[in-house]
Amino acid sequence: MKLRYNPFSTMECYMFSRRIFISWVIVFSSMIMVTATATAQEGAAKKSVFSKSTFDLGIVVSDLDKAAKFYVEVVGMTEVKGFAAPANVATAFGLTDNQPVVVRRFVMDDVKDAPSLKLMAFPDAPGVKPDQRFIHSTLGFSYLTLFVNDMDAVVERAKKAEVKLLGQTPAKAGGNNYLTVYQDPDGNFIELIGPSARNAGPIQNDAKIDFFESARRGNVVSLRQHLKDGQDIDAKQNGNVHALGLAALFGHVEAVEFLIQNGAKVNQQTKDGGTALHGASFLGRIQVVEALLNAGADVNVSNNNGITPLDECMEPWSGEISKKVDFLNQVIKVGVKAEDVEIGRPMVLAMLKEHVAKSDPDEESRPK
Repeated sequence: MKLRYNPFSTMECYMFSRRIFISWVIVFSSMIMVTATATAQEGAAKKSVFSKSTFDLGIVVSDLDKAAKFYVEVVGMTEVKGFAAPANVATAFGLTDNQPVVVRRFVMDDVKDAPSLKLMAFPDAPGVKPDQRFIHSTLGFSYLTLFVNDMDAVVERAKKAEVKLLGQTPAKAGGNNYLTVYQDPDGNFIELIGPSARNAGPIQNDAKIDFFESARRGNVVSLRQHLKDGQDIDAKQNGNVHALGLAALFGHVEAVEFLIQNGAKVNQQTKDGGTALHGASFLGRIQVVEALLNAGADVNVSNNNGITPLDECMEPWSGEISKKVDFLNQVIKVGVKAEDVEIGRPMVLAMLKEHVAKSDPDEESRPK
């Protein structure tokens, strides 16, 4: 059975608890390709609904100059020629109630037909500021996602402008990509994704990285090469832990999905009887748990102590669990903070319970 659970977005990402649930999206980069080629290949005469394959997004701000400075100096966009509409024209269009409009436009690259961000302000008719504490606080467009070439430059610009980064960002977002989130002067959320030389580990020859170390690091390129060279995907390191279990424990969802797609046994157990789902559940690895459940991971497999993945996150949060997480960080460097585990575990528990209920219709009627 396939369980589709999406606690937010991005982003993709819930990407590690609260950092990915931040607002306001424009899919700038993926909308440049038009559909005409595919249509021509199919020999269809159907004409596209749209004359352009990009779109612009208008935003009303409280201070146009302040917002413009933010999007240029902090976000890194380029201002291009805007336009204005007198009050009677804007009113005739049904856009304002006798208010003139001055629009300043900002693009990622000053090229023809680039999608743009249109900023405008109405000081004589200020609007009501929405509740932007969380992504779920107010209906409507929530956040702007931009893909950048240099995350380190993003962070430096934010620091220079004294703009606070939200959550535990920059946060790992797969491969060498990191995700950073902050808010513009009016509280709109900006999510940026891109590589970081500062946070990346030392460059190594993928072929020289051990198969199990590749899983521990989430290095899909190296994993792919090892499998191409004949590596047994279900082999166990020292007769104990397997690659899928390592990738799951360390939170590398991309590596987990890659191993599953290439035939890894999702319910394979370690010496103590644990599965990949056990470790991921205990640490509240939401995306990893979702991938494992979608691949058929068994919620009811017990380890040698009789504990199931469901049991792993059933216990209420306590100082003892926090100590266990700190211990795992110190000993094997699982790379997750106790506060993120605390947030993730209830969500994982709900996923596991839902999975059990859907797999066994009688489960809901059984005594708890």
